Amino acid sequence: MFDAKKELRWSKIKVGLVISAGLLALLVAVLFAGNIQSLFAKRVEIKALVRDVSGLKRGAPVWIYGTEVGFVKKIHLHPEYGTVVTIALSQEALPFLKKDSQASILTMGLLGDKYVELNPGSPQAPPLQPGDTIRGSTQMELRDVMEISSKAIDGVTEFIQKVDRLVTKIEAGEGTFAKFLTDPTLYNHLEATTRSLSMTMEAVRKSRGTLSKLIQDPSLYDKALAAVSSMEEVTRKLKEGEGTLKKLVEDPTLYNRLVRVASGLEEFTRTLTEKEGTVRKLLEDPALYENLKKGSEHLLSILSSVDKGQGVAGTLLRDDGTAMELREAIGRLKELTKEMDALALEFKNLLKDIKEHPKRYFKFSIF
Repeated sequence: MFDAKKELRWSKIKVGLVISAGLLALLVAVLFAGNIQSLFAKRVEIKALVRDVSGLKRGAPVWIYGTEVGFVKKIHLHPEYGTVVTIALSQEALPFLKKDSQASILTMGLLGDKYVELNPGSPQAPPLQPGDTIRGSTQMELRDVMEISSKAIDGVTEFIQKVDRLVTKIEAGEGTFAKFLTDPTLYNHLEATTRSLSMTMEAVRKSRGTLSKLIQDPSLYDKALAAVSSMEEVTRKLKEGEGTLKKLVEDPTLYNRLVRVASGLEEFTRTLTEKEGTVRKLLEDPALYENLKKGSEHLLSILSSVDKGQGVAGTLLRDDGTAMELREAIGRLKELTKEMDALALEFKNLLKDIKEHPKRYFKFSIF
C-alpha cells in the first residue's frame, strides 16, 4: 500500500517536470522565435554616446541595413555625453562598421517601441574595432514635431492677421500703397512721362544735334575703338620694347636710387634735429637773432646821428662847404691818379725798351 502511494507520487512529479520543461521550451520558442541560433553566436561590444535615448530600454534590437545584428546590453548616464549605450553586436556584423559610424534611436511601429539603427559610415574610414565608441542621435519625437508645428501655425496665423489688416487699410484707402492702387493720378503721370519720353526719343532720332549724333553716328565709337587699339599697341610696345618707359616700369634702379635719396634726406633731417651743428643753432639758438637785433638798433642809431648832422658823415651830408672841399680834393686825387698812371705807363715802356735794346743803356768794358 505504501509502495503504491510512493510510486503514484513519483509519477506525478515526473509528469510535472515534463510539463514544466515543455512550458519552458514553449516560452523560449515564443520569446526567441527565429533567433535561436543568435543566442549562441559570438558577440562584441561597442558603445554609442547619445544625448537623450528617448525611452530606449535594455534588450532593444540593433539593426544594420534593416537586419537585426545585436541588442542593447546596457544603458548608463554620463555627466558629459548624457547617456552611454552599450551594444552587444554580432561579430559577423562588425566588419560592416567604420570609425565614423553613427547610431540612431528610431521608433518601431505605432506602439513607440525603440530600436537602434547603425549607419555603417564612409568606405574610406578605418574599420571599427571591439570596444570602440561611436556617436549617436535621436529621432525627432512626435511631441517635438507638434511643438515645431505649433510654432509654425502661430507664425502663419500672425502673418494672415497682418495681411488681413493690410487688406482692410487698402480697402479703406489708407496709406501710400492704397493710393497707388486706387488713385489714377500716378497712372496718369506715368502715362504722361512715357508719352513725353517717346516724343523726346523721336525728336532725338529726327534731329541732327549732338545727342542724335551720339546715338546714331558711329564715329564716336570708331574713335573710342581706335583709342583702345592705340592703348593696346602702346602697352604691347611697352612690354616688348627696351625703351625708357619700360625701364621705368620694370627696372628697379630708379626705385633704388629714390630710396637712397629718401634715406639721405632722412639722415640729413635727423642730423639737423639731433646734432649741435651750425644749421641747428641757426634754427634754435636765439644768439643770432639777438646780435641781428642789436646790430639793427646800432645802425638805426648811426643813421639817426647822420640825419641830425652829427659826426663826419652828418657834416658831409649837412655842410655844403665841407662837401665842396671834399669834392675838390677828390678831383685833385683823380688828377694825381691819372698822372701816376701816365708815369707808370712811361716806366713800363722804358722797361720794355731796356729789355729789347739793353745796349742803348748799358755799356761794359773789361779793358
